[in-house]
Amino acid sequence: MRFNVRKNLHIILLSIVVSSLFSVCAFGAIPSAYWKVQQPFISARDAGNNSDIIKYGKEIITIFKDKPLEKDKAEILYTTYEAMYKAYENTADYGNAIEILKAQISYGEYLGFADGVKLAKERINKINPMTQVYAVTQNTSSVPFYGMKNEPKSGTYYGRVYSDSGVKPMENETAVSFYFECLQDNLEDFDYLIRPYADGNRLIHIAMNMPGENDTLKLVMQTDSDAYLKETMEYLKSLNVPVLLRIGGEMNVWQNLADPSLYKQAYIKIANVARQTAPNVALVFSPNDVSNWNVDISDYYPGDSYVDWVGVSLYTNKYRNPQNPVVGKDFEEMYYGNGAYANPLSKLKNIVARYGSKKPIIITECGVGYGINGKTLDLNSFAKERIQMLYSYANMLYPQVKGIVYFDVDLGSSNKYLYSLSNSSQMMNQYQAFVESNEGFIKQMGGTPKAYVKAGSYQDNLPVIELATYCILPGNIPVTVEYSFDGKKVISQGQIPYTCNIDASTVSTGIHELKVLIKSSNGYNKTKAYMLTKQENNLINIKEK
Repeated sequence: MRFNVRKNLHIILLSIVVSSLFSVCAFGAIPSAYWKVQQPFISARDAGNNSDIIKYGKEIITIFKDKPLEKDKAEILYTTYEAMYKAYENTADYGNAIEILKAQISYGEYLGFADGVKLAKERINKINPMTQVYAVTQNTSSVPFYGMKNEPKSGTYYGRVYSDSGVKPMENETAVSFYFECLQDNLEDFDYLIRPYADGNRLIHIAMNMPGENDTLKLVMQTDSDAYLKETMEYLKSLNVPVLLRIGGEMNVWQNLADPSLYKQAYIKIANVARQTAPNVALVFSPNDVSNWNVDISDYYPGDSYVDWVGVSLYTNKYRNPQNPVVGKDFEEMYYGNGAYANPLSKLKNIVARYGSKKPIIITECGVGYGINGKTLDLNSFAKERIQMLYSYANMLYPQVKGIVYFDVDLGSSNKYLYSLSNSSQMMNQYQAFVESNEGFIKQMGGTPKAYVKAGSYQDNLPVIELATYCILPGNIPVTVEYSFDGKKVISQGQIPYTCNIDASTVSTGIHELKVLIKSSNGYNKTKAYMLTKQENNLINIKEK
């Protein structure tokens, strides 16, 4: 995290009022059947009658289905979909809500509604429960491996940012992070802090910040910076341990916003010096999880040949603005991942979807605000649950995530979120409990931890079949997960990560039925059904029906 106040970001929400739009449409361009449905649909929308919105919305879609695409059709269907997705979402039918949003996007693109399209795409991500059952396996062959420098074949390094006030790292943490300001700090001056961790027991993450942001990028491009960059890389080489170097992190939300072309030039210059000088250093491109509204992460990507790992800053807070901690507008909270949408896994999904098919992912810094300095607001319950989410699920859902670093620092000034684990025994205990229980974390350098696979692809002979379920609904509505085996309930869980352990020795040879029922008070329910087969050699296979 940069030690300054980020620029407030603003969204311009394009709003189209259905009734006024429909009133100006030319009668000749619209099928006559539409006019019989128009008023019932508007009345249902105004009354918040979800079932009728869906009913009449479907009729409108059918009326226009085979008509040629033109402006009136696109505008009517765009606003029809706007009401319909909300109705489906209100009734916990997230699957149909997502399909309606996808349909709306195509018409929004046709009409040039760039802001509306951007919001719809993000809403698809944020409301998706991503319901899935996972199993622990010792067979890690399915874990993505890209052969990048300092990348483990499987497992996730974890640790915290170093701070003077922080407690001594836990013995089994395998990552530690340090910050320095490019062209201002001489990294060797911090050797007394860094060198003790260069003992082969941890991955060292170094964040090279740009103190003047875009202005510092300009200085990097000058020849006066060459000697400094060379000396920096010589120092990192001297550590003689795996190092990840984050170059100009969070460039997509700087106050002095980075010029994309300049950022890529400066990144590549630094990358070339590192490649020529420090063979132990892997290069990290690491944006913030949400960009300034007017730029995109891809604008800054310097190219595959200059990136070994892709990182991300991932902060999950209840309120968007700690200076004014109030519930915001729904579309803003949805886009930025606050309030009802404060789910670190849906925020993480964006970066994995972009780069997780070709690069290992590291959460270069993350935090959950459990309070606000200078305010009496108690966010402990909120924060504990988000830590539980992140450290239970990050590498379960996304095996490409091979590093995670917690920002164990409080920034000190008022109206700032409190993130430091070291300053809160409750938060530290929560962190410790869930890193210990996550079987995919690397707790010893060179070790090979177990992995998580979708239950339907499980094949192993472990003595215990360890299952977990992911399902997080918008609004963080409580979920209950019930497991049954051969028709008999095994366990019902109401707490993340909804685990169930089955003693493999009690499973007889042959075919069995495993069912997982996921349900919530808002009406959402889903059943995952599997066929579990135990062979004579004790090998167990699970296949989804």
